[in-house]
Amino acid sequence: MKLIKYIFIFPFLIILTGCSKFLDKQPNSFNTEDNYYLNTNQVQTGVFGCYASLRDVYNIDFILAGLRSDDAYISQSDGDINTIDFFTEETTNSYIEGYWKAAYNTIKQCNVVLKYLGNVTDPAKKIQFEGEVRFIRAHMYFNLVRLFGAVPLVLDEVAYNDTISLRRIDTSIVYHQIISDFDSAILKLPSVVDISQVGRVNNYAAKGMLAKVYLTLGNRTKQATYYDSSKALLQDLLNNPGPYQLLPNYTSVFGVNNEMNPEIMYAVRYQSNSNGIGNVFTYDMEHIAGSPGFKAATDFRGTTPFPAADSIRKNQTFIPLTLRSSTTGLPTTSYFTGGKYQDPSSVQNDGGNDFIVLRYADIIMMYAEVENEINGNTLLTVTDATNPTSRLYQLNRIRVRASGSILANVPAYLYNASTVNSQAAFRLTIQKERRREFGEEDQRWYDLIRWGEPYFMTSINAHLTATKAANLLIDDHQMLYPIPQREIDIVGNKTILWQNPGYPQ
Repeated sequence: MKLIKYIFIFPFLIILTGCSKFLDKQPNSFNTEDNYYLNTNQVQTGVFGCYASLRDVYNIDFILAGLRSDDAYISQSDGDINTIDFFTEETTNSYIEGYWKAAYNTIKQCNVVLKYLGNVTDPAKKIQFEGEVRFIRAHMYFNLVRLFGAVPLVLDEVAYNDTISLRRIDTSIVYHQIISDFDSAILKLPSVVDISQVGRVNNYAAKGMLAKVYLTLGNRTKQATYYDSSKALLQDLLNNPGPYQLLPNYTSVFGVNNEMNPEIMYAVRYQSNSNGIGNVFTYDMEHIAGSPGFKAATDFRGTTPFPAADSIRKNQTFIPLTLRSSTTGLPTTSYFTGGKYQDPSSVQNDGGNDFIVLRYADIIMMYAEVENEINGNTLLTVTDATNPTSRLYQLNRIRVRASGSILANVPAYLYNASTVNSQAAFRLTIQKERRREFGEEDQRWYDLIRWGEPYFMTSINAHLTATKAANLLIDDHQMLYPIPQREIDIVGNKTILWQNPGYPQ
């Protein structure tokens, strides 16, 4: 049974999820937490509320981090979504504001649980609860700092008249807290959770998320210590994978009938036909009346990104649909982005698919990438193809599966020491391979950001030229979203909460 089902048997969570403003700065007459979190079971309910609130975040994340990238574009007019797609969003954009509020509401709930941990009398549960909410809080700040840059770092409850706590904090300090929370989660989370609550995070997931944080910082700063820290975590997960593995069949990773399979390390859980806890992205990604219809970018689904031997991943990622041209009336084939999120039994805005945040394939690919950043100047040899510590060996694990392990495909689809014979060549290969492996999983935008301005600008502008408008080229300030204007107005002090450069001040 999905954890998310378990969460929503508690009516009081309406209180927790009903915030109307960023961190609920205004007094809330319905706030009865002091009278509620009095024992272990009640605090546990608060923990489940933290998981539940992630649904609101990831019902928008696929717009801010999926549609915004060069993987997709919108096929129908839908106001604020269009402006995100075309990089013309205003500071009042409803999706940007909604994401900010949902993420900080999740952070607020985590802080509430931490406040009342002293009321937990079961020592083992107390440790686990703290690990879970620190994991979720770190995850939210990791997303926020990558999307917005410097953000308020709120680690306690905020009084309604406290604006100082909402000051934007330098990204280095935010990252320090993210690392601290994930480090704590690694120590406090169990290795295995009860099978009936498989959606709860464990220390394997915490190690994987922290490895990504360190890799992101390594990409940003080029400091070897970050790469070393990332590699150590990834090497541990390769040597000691616990319950996780790379599934033999790529298509088995996705779908409502095989959720939380052994490749999925962390996912935000949804369920259709269960009192409104389904997702909206399944509907939005398909060509259905009233849906914005996210189309697969032509520069992504072509034969250059996906050669013939890679048809398995391509066919899983994109949905071909025959439509009639609005100009000629003739049938034409369009490709939509929901191939990994199919739920035939769901209704509008009530999809049952989980949103995968971290899977074991990412552990393998991050290891190959970070090993290249550390030792990429050492030339590869033929022995690297069979050496598990080699970046070449790990990358080829992904390639073999992509080929379907079909003997006719495998030789042509494996890299060898001569095809990726330099650090730069291997880096470019990783960048292309990640796009194929994680297409439409919201990894691409975050990857583009961490790989830096030159790669980001080249990729996005080429995408815009190919699919949208040749004269629509972006500026580097659009690597970050604007701070929601409503939040700036609420704080009322631009020395505390100010707008990102390049947007109306």
